[in-house]
Amino acid sequence: MPAVGGKGRKCLDNMTVFNQENVEEFYVIGDELGSGQFAVVRRCRHRNTGVEYAAKSIKKRRSKSSRRGVTREDIEREVNILKDIQHPNVITLHEVFENKAEVILILEL
Repeated sequence: MPAVGGKGRKCLDNMTVFNQENVEEFYVIGDELGSGQFAVVRRCRHRNTGVEYAAKSIKKRRSKSSRRGVTREDIEREVNILKDIQHPNVITLHEVFENKAEVILILEL
């Protein structure tokens, strides 16, 4: 599966639009691998290929005044850095999904 680009991400007037489809239509989400203050990483498996990945679910900040969650700008920065860096010691980003509450990064396991 190619790294993020085409369907996973497109640019619209300097604002990144992530795949709005339900991540669970494409991946079976499994056990938790780890968590932090604003994200949870779970094992996942692509429904068509059977390839295993890590799904990092990042909580989005609901309002500018809120302290909970991560700003859209910070999430986009992380996605762009992961997309641009191709190195054996840096995890590969495969796809990005978004819903109202979170952004889900599909990463190599």
